[in-house]
Amino acid sequence: MDELKKQLAAYQAGQMLEVGTGSGKYIPTLLEIFSGIERIMGIDTDTDSLRQAEGAYASHEKIQFMQMNAAKMDFADQTFDTVCISNALHHLPPGVNVIEEMKRVVKRNGLFFINELVSDDPNEAQLSHILYHHFGADVDRRLGIYHRHTYTRQEVMDIISASGIIIRSIFEFNEPKEDVMAERDIRLVSEACKQHLERAKAFEDYEAFAERGLSIMERLNNVGIQRPTQIVILGSLGE
Repeated sequence: MDELKKQLAAYQAGQMLEVGTGSGKYIPTLLEIFSGIERIMGIDTDTDSLRQAEGAYASHEKIQFMQMNAAKMDFADQTFDTVCISNALHHLPPGVNVIEEMKRVVKRNGLFFINELVSDDPNEAQLSHILYHHFGADVDRRLGIYHRHTYTRQEVMDIISASGIIIRSIFEFNEPKEDVMAERDIRLVSEACKQHLERAKAFEDYEAFAERGLSIMERLNNVGIQRPTQIVILGSLGE
């Protein structure tokens, strides 16, 4: 993270867009990393998440949220100096126009900031997170919600390169976590597993899902949980 901040030290973020902002959980990281932010506009389609985000940042005049389809944004061409997307690439179905829209609304000399969890070389606690994520993704897909398994580093880089975004820098970092066995984290993820199981109750092969969910919860109590490695790609439209 220090190397990333050093790289961006002279950059003025200006008008910033966060695509797929959810409840705004990544905004504190953006505020920490970037300087010169004039405004952060977070967009998402999920009403409940946006309501949480609006409540969390009600006192921040520079942070705003709008319900919007990222594949068909209501912004004019070249509106934003900085366009960000964090841990949302794996929610984008093939052929969806989100990255093209990101390219449309960024200024010609603007910056893309792309952050994504990757599945390469996990430790045991990180593998717990990956297995939990894949479990939830499989439940979602059975219910008709597009949700892909965690990408590898190379897959993320290939997606960005294929989109026409020029990769300028790549950074990797791991969540600093002293206690992978933290009781609160294990409890929260275990509860989330139970919620996925509840959603899967109508599946014909529910027993297989139940066995899988219970094994993940058992694993949490044995080896703990930690977010996998994240990569950050800084990109631009061209020279």
